[in-house]
Amino acid sequence: MNRLLCTLLSLWIVLPSTQAQNLLLPTDNRALFEQPDAFFQFVDRDFEGAKTTPWEGGQFGFVRDPRRLGKSIAYARFHEGLDIKPLRRDAQGNPLDEVRAIADGLVAYVTAASNLSNYGRYIVVRHDWGEGSF
Repeated sequence: MNRLLCTLLSLWIVLPSTQAQNLLLPTDNRALFEQPDAFFQFVDRDFEGAKTTPWEGGQFGFVRDPRRLGKSIAYARFHEGLDIKPLRRDAQGNPLDEVRAIADGLVAYVTAASNLSNYGRYIVVRHDWGEGSF
């Protein structure tokens, strides 16, 4: 959760104030601001008999595949996104939530099939906020 908040705060600092005010969450799930563990998709894992915080594995960064290194734990796999918990699912358990861009932009890329990347099906949106493209 801290990484997402830091990213959003960084964008608010870097962007002109009129652009920063227009940033939106990409989902109708607003729990990030009231109950963060209800915002992130639950990743239930048990490492050496200890359960991790439920949303830890859904964060961005080295948060997957824990390994013991002496007295420390290192995470061996980089997670390239944030797993946001859907508010609605169909009878088979598939998410039904609408996913939106955080701001106006141009579609730069669309995957052809879900099995072509680690992301599944995704869309890349390019935002031009006067300081370069994001």
